[in-house]
Amino acid sequence: MISTSIHLLAAVLALATLAAAGAGLPAAGSLGSPGLETGAALALHLQFAALSLVWLVTAPFWRREQARFRDSGWPSLRAMAWFAPLAALAQIALGAACRYGLTGVIPHVTWAFAAAILLLMFGSFVLTQAGAGLALKRAAAAMIAITGLQVVLGVMALLYRVARVGGGWMEWASHAHMAAGAGVLGLAVVLAAFVFRCIEPASRTEPLASNGTNP
Repeated sequence: MISTSIHLLAAVLALATLAAAGAGLPAAGSLGSPGLETGAALALHLQFAALSLVWLVTAPFWRREQARFRDSGWPSLRAMAWFAPLAALAQIALGAACRYGLTGVIPHVTWAFAAAILLLMFGSFVLTQAGAGLALKRAAAAMIAITGLQVVLGVMALLYRVARVGGGWMEWASHAHMAAGAGVLGLAVVLAAFVFRCIEPASRTEPLASNGTNP
């Protein structure tokens, strides 16, 4: 009962945090320091990621037995589970720094390609594991979908903020881009937690194969 209550509370707080991120909080100039505003925006996204993790570990399906599989490919899923959330967090930090005037747009745009590739690879490799459970594969599919959406929204936000292209709907896309960034980070953390729970180390004597082709 307590676990169910925490699960529901985490869901409500996560949705409220996602709405705040999409609203662009804190507003530029509201804290009087670009550094503080960048830190506050980053903290908001980290809060969403933490709440997503709490939601996961208190969910009924998490308490059930999960299918396990060997992590025998390269790069290993365990390594990608560490780096994918960090790549998403770095991209969010660069986006916040750009928004509040600490950096230009080039670092944010440049890192976006590397982060998107890593996240899409991570999700795709999980999907191709024959031994992965349905819940894990659904989390991977969700992360792939929102990462692809985030790339599209990022292009639209760039056109709106830099080139001033479009009207109200492009401004909406810019806000959706900030909310989707939190969603990507949250799903990356959820998928990483799932992978850490379900994978087993490959035997050292087992030859490596390209990940995603494991039988």
